[in-house]
Amino acid sequence: MSATNPFVILSYVGGPALLTNATGLFVLSTSNRFARAIDRARALAGHSDETSEMLVELRDAHRRVNIIVCALTSFYAAAASFALGTLGSIAGAAFAEIQNVPFLNLVIGGAAIVGIAGFVAFVTGAISLVIEARITARMIAREARSAVARATRH
Repeated sequence: MSATNPFVILSYVGGPALLTNATGLFVLSTSNRFARAIDRARALAGHSDETSEMLVELRDAHRRVNIIVCALTSFYAAAASFALGTLGSIAGAAFAEIQNVPFLNLVIGGAAIVGIAGFVAFVTGAISLVIEARITARMIAREARSAVARATRH
């Protein structure tokens, strides 16, 4: 890449900034899912009937909460990594203006490594949410079957 290309700096800063924004949106929506999953787990735990179906529901609710915690942790790590990557890119651009800076490649390499780690964390969080959504769909399907069975009995 040419040092005179204005898009070089934009790509070093813009990419992590966009990913940071996307990660922030994931944190917000995942926090909402977390609160709803905890409410659901508490509601299930408060039921007095300990049928095998209720225990399966409670186990899935607990699993959902754990997966969402993993996703949130991944998204927080991604946001921090993208912020560090952006800072490293800005520092690298500033150091590039100074000739003969011996650790310029180290700064740029560090920013790239941190950015890649952030991307891996971002993808890990997204995959966690896919798994959690499938568990939620399974729970809703069980509830629907149970409601239909109760309705046909009455």
